[in-house]
Amino acid sequence: MKQHCPIRWVILIIFVTISFPSLAINKEKKLTLSEAESLALATSPELHRFQAASAALQQQAIAEGQLTDPQLVVGVTNVPTNSFSFTQDEMTMEQVGLQQTFARGRSLSMKSKQSRALALAEHRKAHEKALTLIRNVRETWLELYYWTEALRILQANRLVYKNLFKVTASQYQTGKTNQSDVLQVQLEVSKFNDQEIQIQQQIRVLRAQLERWVGREAYRPLALSIPSWPLPSLKRIQGCLPQHPLLNIDAAAIAAAHSEVAFAAEQYKPGWMLNIGYAKRQGRMPDGMPRSDFVGAQVTVDLPFFPANRQDRQMRAAYSRLAAATFDQQIHYRDLLQVLNTQYAVWNRLGARETVYKRQLIPESRQNAKASLIAYQNISADLNNVLRAYSNELTIELESIQLHVERAKSRAMLLYLEGKVQ
Repeated sequence: MKQHCPIRWVILIIFVTISFPSLAINKEKKLTLSEAESLALATSPELHRFQAASAALQQQAIAEGQLTDPQLVVGVTNVPTNSFSFTQDEMTMEQVGLQQTFARGRSLSMKSKQSRALALAEHRKAHEKALTLIRNVRETWLELYYWTEALRILQANRLVYKNLFKVTASQYQTGKTNQSDVLQVQLEVSKFNDQEIQIQQQIRVLRAQLERWVGREAYRPLALSIPSWPLPSLKRIQGCLPQHPLLNIDAAAIAAAHSEVAFAAEQYKPGWMLNIGYAKRQGRMPDGMPRSDFVGAQVTVDLPFFPANRQDRQMRAAYSRLAAATFDQQIHYRDLLQVLNTQYAVWNRLGARETVYKRQLIPESRQNAKASLIAYQNISADLNNVLRAYSNELTIELESIQLHVERAKSRAMLLYLEGKVQ
């Protein structure tokens, strides 16, 4: 019996796939800014690096707070060289003992405390790196948004210029204009082709930059909508600024420097070592009694009598590092405050300019372009006026998008200063 059913099913599946491609290929989901941020945070090796460094310092802090391992001392003393006998001389002894070294003062505790502070600094670096990562992703995504919108506007205006080319060609055929007008419009259309290539180059460069943080997802179509972040409050951000992760890192570094100063102070105290031993003697006394064994204990103490070129120098170095860490925090605070004041002023002024563009420049440029075209068709204006009007309209549209993007980038910087990851 012939089996044609499988072949018929294959033909049917191919027919359905060709007729309804949407069933076979789903539209690729557009990449939103929030998704790009989540991808960057989930795949960033930098964040894992700081977390690993913090974990290493936490383990090191525990180890540094412990005493050194005790030492086992085993030996033989007072062995006569004429016979090497253990029983010939009554002072020949087999010894076994333990010795333990004790650090100076509370230096172990201070060293451990310093490492814990450094571990906290690494942990806070991960938070600050997350903020920087999100800021970079936002700026790159917004820049990509601008060029994508610029490409869309350029392509739409190229259609307008093609229609203008038809108008000039019609005017030329009726003898209302000369051939130079037709060629000039054709030249403008050709310029659009070059501009489109330049914009596509910018888009490819920005997608490559975005790929650094989100991987191959950077080449998905872009969602052409900018998030509406809440309006910034200058006073609130100023209040958040002292708790910015960058300043918190400096605070942890200052705490580590304080611990280093305390560690240096402990070096003026003596360290010591305890040795406890047991000595066994072989042979017997003249009266036949076994020789008695010995026990002993020793204490070795450091004598820091000459601290000028050791302890004093270490203390001065520790205080200098503490001062440097404190100055770093002051410098970073001033830098952040300067960026805050600058970006808030930029955000405000860009908002005012956006209003002017939406209410005045964009409507007026469109009206001017339409009026110029009508005047040209009525032979009451030359082509240069039309081209200038169309060029102004295109420029104003692009500037409006750029203002919107720059204001969003300024807001992204303000979110960074607030210390917000999301």
